[in-house]
Parts: sequence; C-alpha cells; structure tokens
Amino acid sequence: MLHSSRLHLRALEPSDADFLYEVENDAEAWRYSDTVAPLSRKVLREYALTYDADPFSAGQLRLLIVEEDSNTPVGVIDLYEVSQRHLRAFIGIYICKGQRCKGYAEEAIRLVAGYAHNTLHLHQLGAKIEKGHPISEKLFTDLGFTCRGRLEEWLSTPDGKYSDMLLFTKLLKAE
Repeated sequence: MLHSSRLHLRALEPSDADFLYEVENDAEAWRYSDTVAPLSRKVLREYALTYDADPFSAGQLRLLIVEEDSNTPVGVIDLYEVSQRHLRAFIGIYICKGQRCKGYAEEAIRLVAGYAHNTLHLHQLGAKIEKGHPISEKLFTDLGFTCRGRLEEWLSTPDGKYSDMLLFTKLLKAE
C-alpha cells in the first residue's frame, strides 16, 4: 500500500461502487474527461469486480485516495495511457468537493509518482490540464512538472465554446 502520514492509496474494491458512483457522476468534472453520461452503480460494481490492476496490461491504474485517520475516501487518482514501451503515463486526479484545498492532491501525486518511478520504472509522467485552470496548473508546476505545449481549442466547454489544453510533463528521477 502507498501511504503518507495523512493518506494512503489503495486498489479498488467492489464495496467502492457507491463512492465511484458519486465521483463518476459529478457532471461538473465531465468537462475534464471524455465522460458524457452518468454511470450506474451496477456498471461501476462490475468495473470494480473485474478491474485489472496490472497497469501494463490494462493501460491504466486507478487508486482510491483514502484519508488515513478516518479511513474515508477523499478522491481517486489514475495513471492512464500507461506505456510499457515508452515507460510513461498520464496522471488524472479527482478530489471530492469538501476535501479540496487540503493538500490531498499534492500528497497523492507524490505517492503515485514515487510508485511510478520505483515500482513501474516509468521514465516520465504527464498531465493534461485545461488552460485557465490555475489551481491545477499551480499544483503540477509546484510538483516539478513543466508545461511543454498547448493544443488549441482542444476541449469543448459547457457553453459550446472551446478551450485550450496544456500538456505538462515531468521526468522521474530518484528524489
């Protein structure tokens, strides 16, 4: 298990379906992913039951972010587009409303980056961030990620317009 003094990251369990239901059906967060419709508890329970935790065969790794003292899930962190050939992956993170701005995202990213480097032997991590989302930009910049590019009008917004996506990367080294 990956842990710090305040939180730990753990694999999905079938009992997490209700928590995933809340996360995956937060329509305000859909604009940052390719989600366009709600998911049922049944679908999420089946996902948790059949989840392949090998990031190289599945191409992803999804972990719950759990507050250590209360054992309460506060978010989800993903490694996705995991490439065994190129030894890289992207990070996606979601912190629940009411749990934001408490440092959980920073700790979770540090833990998953350490795991990516030390266990998966990845060379590089990336993050895709909508331009104009300064909290996310600052989070990744503070963690040593650098903005390497911009894809113009890459993301559609709820008002029918388009926004740019920024690409951040970080080379993983022993810290």
